Amino acid sequence: MDWETLCAEIERRYAITPSEEVSLFLVGLNRMGYFPEGEERTVKLNLIQLGTLVLLERAGYVREVGQDQDGWPQWERTRPLPSWKPAEQRAFLRKALIEYFAEIWEL
Repeated sequence: MDWETLCAEIERRYAITPSEEVSLFLVGLNRMGYFPEGEERTVKLNLIQLGTLVLLERAGYVREVGQDQDGWPQWERTRPLPSWKPAEQRAFLRKALIEYFAEIWEL
């Protein structure tokens, strides 16, 4: 699967315009299993951040160490993040998203 195929599948499944942020939101939402309570914009941003952490965990950069009082996962760094240039960061993110969705959707 490539990025365009992933975007088309997200659009087909959810009838939304896909982007990296939308994809990270979906990863975070999948990890939580529900839409947490709170101010909608803040919750959406937290879910995007959670999606990023899920992908970083899969790549071995962080690990989950528990939950806070509101049920949000807490993380610790297991190794330093590379000093990625913006294009390298985007390439990592897209590759990680493709691998994640290919796995959970069994594509």
